[in-house]
Amino acid sequence: MDTHNPPRKILMVVTVGGFTHAAPVLEVGKVLARRGHTVDFATLEGQETWTTGYEYVNRLHLLGRGPSHEMLEAHYLRMRQWDASKGFSSVMDSKYLFDSFWTQTYERLKRIIDDPATRPDLLLVDFFVDAAKDMLYQYNLPIAIMYPQMPALICPCPYIPGQPGFQIDGTLTSENASIWSRIRNEMVMVHALPAALRWIKWTKKMRQAAGVHYKLPTPIKPNHLVLINSFFGLEVPKDLPPLVSAVGPILADEYPPLTEPYASFLAQRPKTLYLALGTHIILTHTDAAKLLRGLLTAIDRGFIDGVIWSVSQNGRRDIDPSETFTRASGKTLTFASLFNGEHPEFLFTTFAPQRAILDHPHTRIYLTHGGGSSANEGLYHGKAMLVMGFFFDQLSNVPRLVASGTAESLDKFRFTPDEVCHKVGLLAEDPTGGYRRNCTRMQRIAHVASRRKELAADLIEELIYDTEARFDGDAELRPMHLQTADMRMSAFKAKNWDLWLFGLVTFGLLPIASIVAGRWAWSERRALAQLVGALAPHRR
Repeated sequence: MDTHNPPRKILMVVTVGGFTHAAPVLEVGKVLARRGHTVDFATLEGQETWTTGYEYVNRLHLLGRGPSHEMLEAHYLRMRQWDASKGFSSVMDSKYLFDSFWTQTYERLKRIIDDPATRPDLLLVDFFVDAAKDMLYQYNLPIAIMYPQMPALICPCPYIPGQPGFQIDGTLTSENASIWSRIRNEMVMVHALPAALRWIKWTKKMRQAAGVHYKLPTPIKPNHLVLINSFFGLEVPKDLPPLVSAVGPILADEYPPLTEPYASFLAQRPKTLYLALGTHIILTHTDAAKLLRGLLTAIDRGFIDGVIWSVSQNGRRDIDPSETFTRASGKTLTFASLFNGEHPEFLFTTFAPQRAILDHPHTRIYLTHGGGSSANEGLYHGKAMLVMGFFFDQLSNVPRLVASGTAESLDKFRFTPDEVCHKVGLLAEDPTGGYRRNCTRMQRIAHVASRRKELAADLIEELIYDTEARFDGDAELRPMHLQTADMRMSAFKAKNWDLWLFGLVTFGLLPIASIVAGRWAWSERRALAQLVGALAPHRR
């Protein structure tokens, strides 16, 4: 490494949320390791295998027990039933579940930082790791937080109603939204206020039990580095401060190749639909049956000629394998016969080499839940998508993908088999060529944007070198080089309200003074005339 950019130690931390939360952090860590930095990884017990394939990781730290299978299953079942338009009360148990790991994460991170042998120069963490903010507060240790999308409550934008990730009605901006839609989106957070207040009280009690009695600052612009694993084109464009950067899509440079039986299946079927709703979605039998009926009709009408359906064993648990479905030809089938591979137009699997399948030209449509990683991969590989979101970033990605011109949407509560078939037909037939054009457009943008994990590493290095030179012990000698000046000023001054006040006072008093002076001059006009006459030069 260049002596001007000396190597440092970086600790990556990912706790809850699954491997999709770890993957972008590990990919940025790989870039930093290539540059000569020492990169460690900390996670919860049971998640040690996440570092497989990332041999650059120098040391693994365990932060305590992870969530049990039962906890996670209850969480995902709650998410399956969540209707975002009805508020957050029904899913707050999941928020409490994930936040309950703060205590052990906080205590273990303090031990790591207090030990000179393990103390890092920067924390690179997933957004669920709130304890990282405490490390910044207590140790002045710089942190970079990875988000899957634009975070809520940070860098608000007046023409984006509501909060990113919590918008309803597919509203992305105020540009084409009705005033009623904008009001409804703004009211989402108001309706969530009672649940939020209970959560704040619970969080305060949890922190106090751990001996933490201060309140973390919550500025509208962050006092740390925010990295967003997304890109404009998917995200709604808006102005961002220097400490916030869209660095996605962060994808692995290599991925597992296409193997059998997928290679043969795709070779024989040039109009394949790939269906994958993620590792954790557990479809009800009713929903699985509706999807199957819609896909069977789409096959019978010639829109597609094959389906690769990836669903885990746990994801199949609510599916009734015995229900009979009848094709247009009169042939019948069941989920059991599909699982057993008895129908050549279907390939059911518990795991598929997703990126290799998406990269194949015969994969025409991607039916996805629209999670951050899935959306990024679908766009990167240029696929038209049929998107059915279930929770959080999935729900917010659905209207974004539709707005990009690459996708059609399904509502998880209201979709029908006929709608599935109709929208598969729209994407497959593409009568105007609009889907193909936009898929190519977004694919090219995504390929360019995918280089920005190097930018993420650049920003992390900048933050490290800036922080270590601007502190003398605990004394801060100068502000962060990426922090805008308004973060260190009162709102009164930063927003120029003082100038407005001065202007209002000045221009408000001037007319009043003019009127008063005019009235006085009129009342004293004779005296003023005499004075003027006395001062005027005498004429000959």
